Amino acid sequence: MNSFWHTWRKEIIRGVVLFCGVIAIGLCIRYVVTRARQGLAEGLPVALQGLRGLKELKNLPSHFDFDPDAYAGPRDTADTWRYRAKIAPQHWVWIRNTIGSVKVEAARGDSLEVIAVKTHRRSDANSVHIETVKVADGIAICAVWARGGGRCGPGEDYRASSPRHNDVAVDFTVRLPKWVGLGASTVNGAVHVANATGPLVVASINGEVDAETAAGPVRATSVNGSVRARMRAFGDTGEVALSTVNGSATAELPARLDAEVDASTVNGSIETDYPLVVTGKVAKHLQGTLGAGGRKVRITTVNGGITLRKTS
Repeated sequence: MNSFWHTWRKEIIRGVVLFCGVIAIGLCIRYVVTRARQGLAEGLPVALQGLRGLKELKNLPSHFDFDPDAYAGPRDTADTWRYRAKIAPQHWVWIRNTIGSVKVEAARGDSLEVIAVKTHRRSDANSVHIETVKVADGIAICAVWARGGGRCGPGEDYRASSPRHNDVAVDFTVRLPKWVGLGASTVNGAVHVANATGPLVVASINGEVDAETAAGPVRATSVNGSVRARMRAFGDTGEVALSTVNGSATAELPARLDAEVDASTVNGSIETDYPLVVTGKVAKHLQGTLGAGGRKVRITTVNGGITLRKTS
C-alpha cells in the first residue's frame, strides 16, 4: 500500500485538485447564469411594460413573428406623422414601437415633440398607424400594426403588435422636456436616449440600447444587443439596472458614488474604474459597496463584457 501511494500520490493529488477545480468552476458558472437569468426575468418585463410592469412578459402576442430580411434593401418613405404638446415635469411619456428605432433627445422648451417616419417596401404604409393615449400622469404614443393585435397604452395597458406579413417599419424621433420620465421600447430596432433629465425604462429585444440621463432610476434591457447607461449626476437614490443576453453592458456613473454594486457575466470580462474586486477565472463576478452604499447598481450579461466607468 505504501509503495502504491508513493508511486501514484502525485497523480492522485493532481486528479483530486483537478476534480475540485472543475466542480468549483461549474458551481461558479451556474451561479452567474442564475443571476443573469434573474436579472433578465426581473428587468425585461419591467422595461417593456414600464415601471408598472408585469412579472412576466405576457403582452407580446403569441403569434408574434417577423422576418428581418423583409426590412432590408431599398425602401419607400411614407408621410411623416408629428405630435406636439406641453407636458408637465414629473409626468411620463411612453413610446412603444415594434419594428423600428426610437431616438430621444432633449427638447428646447416644455413641449413634447414626436416625429414618426414610416418606411416600407411592398406593404401598405397605411396598415400601420400611430395612436396616442392620454392618461393622468402622461401620454402613450404607439405604432400599431392594424392586423397585429396591438393595443396602445401606458404600462400594463400596452400590447405589442405583430408585424407578420408586413414590411412597414416606424422610426421615432422624440424631443423630451426636462424632468419628464420616459418609457421606450421596441422589438426589432435600437433605442437611443441622450440628455434626458428624468427616470428611464428603455428596452429592445433585437437591438442596442443606449440611455443617458441626469436622474434615475434607469433600467436598460436588451436580449440581442449591447446596453449602456450614462448618469451625468444622481438627482435621486434610484437604482441602475442593465441586462442583456448577447452583448456588452456598460455603466458610466459619477466618480463619487454611493451604491451597492452587483455585476456578473458568463462569457466575458469585467473592467471597472472603481475600487472593486473582480472574481472568477471563467465566469466573472463583481460585488461590493461604494461610499455609503444605498442605491443598487445591477449589471448582468451572458455573452459579453461588462464595463464600469467614472464619468468625467
